[in-house]
Amino acid sequence: MVLIIQNIGEQNSLFLAAILFYLIAAVASLTLMKRHKLCNIISNVLCIVAGSFGVVASVIKIFTGYTQTNIPMLQSTIPLVSLDIKIDNLSAFFILCLSVLVICVSLYSIGYNSHYYGKRNLGFFNFLYSTFILSMFFVMISGNAVFFYIAWEAMSLISYFLVVFESEHEENQRAGKLYLIMTHIGTAFLLIGFMIMFSYTKSFDIFGSSAAIPEVAKNFMFVFFLIGFGTKAGVVPLHIWLPYAHPAAPSNVSALMSGIMIKTAIYGMIRFMLCYLQIQHTWWGVVILCFGIVSAVLGVAYALMEHNIKKLLAFHSVENIGIILIGLGVSFIAFSQNNEFLGGLALIAALLHTFNHTLFKGGLFLGAGSIQYVTHTKDIDKLGGLIKKMPITALMVLCFSLAISAIVPFNGFVSEWLIYQSLFLNIGYGTGALNILSILSIAALGLSGALAAACFVKLFGISFLGLPRSDHALNAKEVPVTMNIGMGILAGFCLAIGLFPAIFINIVDKVVFSLVGSSITGNFQGGFVKAYSPLVVSGNSIAPVEILIVFVVVILAALLIIRLIGGKYIKRKYGTWDCGFESLNSRMQYTATGFSKPLRIVFSILYRPGRKVEIEEGVSSYFPTSIKYKVWTEPIFEKYFYNPVLNMVRKIALKIIGLVQTGSVHAYLIYIFIAVLTLMLYNRLA
Repeated sequence: MVLIIQNIGEQNSLFLAAILFYLIAAVASLTLMKRHKLCNIISNVLCIVAGSFGVVASVIKIFTGYTQTNIPMLQSTIPLVSLDIKIDNLSAFFILCLSVLVICVSLYSIGYNSHYYGKRNLGFFNFLYSTFILSMFFVMISGNAVFFYIAWEAMSLISYFLVVFESEHEENQRAGKLYLIMTHIGTAFLLIGFMIMFSYTKSFDIFGSSAAIPEVAKNFMFVFFLIGFGTKAGVVPLHIWLPYAHPAAPSNVSALMSGIMIKTAIYGMIRFMLCYLQIQHTWWGVVILCFGIVSAVLGVAYALMEHNIKKLLAFHSVENIGIILIGLGVSFIAFSQNNEFLGGLALIAALLHTFNHTLFKGGLFLGAGSIQYVTHTKDIDKLGGLIKKMPITALMVLCFSLAISAIVPFNGFVSEWLIYQSLFLNIGYGTGALNILSILSIAALGLSGALAAACFVKLFGISFLGLPRSDHALNAKEVPVTMNIGMGILAGFCLAIGLFPAIFINIVDKVVFSLVGSSITGNFQGGFVKAYSPLVVSGNSIAPVEILIVFVVVILAALLIIRLIGGKYIKRKYGTWDCGFESLNSRMQYTATGFSKPLRIVFSILYRPGRKVEIEEGVSSYFPTSIKYKVWTEPIFEKYFYNPVLNMVRKIALKIIGLVQTGSVHAYLIYIFIAVLTLMLYNRLA
């Protein structure tokens, strides 16, 4: 095997520098394994440097080159195993998403990992952390399917070890096992798609042409790629690993997994379905749109019932993947009908929401990590009053909560607004059935947005407001400064994109231009001359900066009027009405369970809730010693789909084992003879 690095140019050298620094970070982690603090700082600083190179290289690539860049890195004497790097604007965009998040998470990790000092092998953890990032980097720059498969498998295996890093917890082991099984089921479908690809083209080049592949084979490839990438993305009903794996992993790893790892599946869908297979049929887009609708609604619906912060956020990842797929589905439908403007607009919306979700979901998982770092719990009902103890963390989590709820002036509103515009336009261009589907998509997107807002009112209100519900919450204090800086950068991006969307939409437009060959923003009615101008699409406009200015002016005017009318402030203290009790306490507050109960009743057909009340009798039936109230929701997909399939597979496997494993050496020799004979006949016929 020969390493080849030649004719790389300045731009490509920045990408290679990023790769080199990730490798150095991995080696440094192993070298300094016994010196935890030094290892933690050096490894994360090297990852920050690598991420900075990735950001600069990606921005330069997007703004200066539309064509792919080839960097042959490793050529082998083994056929088809030449690991080629090819970078186009699509690759650069996802590297940009990865690099921005890596910088913030690595900065956060300098403080967060300190709670592992002297307790765990932090050097090995940082090694896994660096190589995990590097594996995702390689997925996004792979030039052929073999390299892509190797990087994809490495990403899956390394992330498994990170999920089970705190392996003393049995639930983490179960989560890791489920994740490993599901990710390899998805990988198996990808491998089948790659084999079909090679059987017709005699090439694994994913930047090549698929003209030689028959239409029927392309349809099968689409289905296989949808299952394979959909499993990694967490699309319903392939999502069952995600709510278990994300809470099990350390919070900085969860931020990477939810913020960018599941987006590698979105990259794969665009790369293999749109770029390679060249959207063949409208039904491809319809299928993706339907999966998007179901994932968006069910993801947020199940999130509402969760009290574990990280599990709640994991279900919201399912929801936001659904929102991205809605945009992607509209894009595929439009491209199949040769509607470049609508297709490009929907693709811009999907890619922008991909970037936005990387920012605010990464930030939310970091916020959850800060809460757990201080209070040692992920249970919302054991928190409360944290806004006084952790004001900076509270502000960051509030920003991310507003962003994911699509509230002005944060970034989530901009990308969801663009998806709405693409859906409305699709009604005008589509047939009757497609129009109905678009209307349903609009309704689903509106419902998921409303439920998301309710969910994050619950998360922030129960966690940060009111009185502390545990000793850990009562004694909480602010986290180390590096953790807040990491979250602060992400929050700044969320606000900047929300206020000045034109700048970032122009970046995404250059990516779309490289895919469809025309600029979409040039067809917009203004909004791209100045960064602060209103954004207008088909007569509908938004002006985030103007909305913010009006909002601030109204608040200041109201305060001024109150001051003028009310006169000088006088401080008064009164006792709060305590319902006849001696004093207020945390048990009198709303719980997460109580907050979500009305929705649990409304959607009871979906949740199938159950409850159990245990009463310990006291001196009188009116004064029981204790009352325990337990409520739960039924996991529909696990109970009615996966468990029956698992039981059937187990029964079939036991029967086959009973037939094959007879204990007879003669039978085993016959099996070997038949296998060898079959291979010889196959080679002879081939």
